[in-house]
Amino acid sequence: MSRAPSLHAPRVAIIDDEEDVLTFVRIALEDAGFTVEALDRPTEALATLEAFRPHVILLDLLMPEQMGVSLYTELRASPVLRDVPVIIVSGLNARDTLQEASAATGAGPPAGYLEKPVDAAALLDAVRRALSHSGRGTP
Repeated sequence: MSRAPSLHAPRVAIIDDEEDVLTFVRIALEDAGFTVEALDRPTEALATLEAFRPHVILLDLLMPEQMGVSLYTELRASPVLRDVPVIIVSGLNARDTLQEASAATGAGPPAGYLEKPVDAAALLDAVRRALSHSGRGTP
């Protein structure tokens, strides 16, 4: 049974083009007490994320409309989102590519990496760790 998030629950956004991943992650996070915004269109994500103001962002790297590396760079350039921890959730092992892009743009490395298929316990651990390092409490 899903717990209703409190008004002060940490907000987590996930950007992924795979509906089953969005559903799985959303349910796992909501059941743990988080407020979740699930986005399947990376080209529309930036404006939505700036309005939602997440405490953590989960980002897929391989999407048809826009590559996650490009969106990661945009997130790091946004005055509203630049300090929000980003956890990469991807079946693509692109650590090196993302680290090179981060270094080239001065964006800095992501807060973590999770490989698909995602394990719920590892997901929750990574999100809680990112929140802890950013000074935000966890449910």
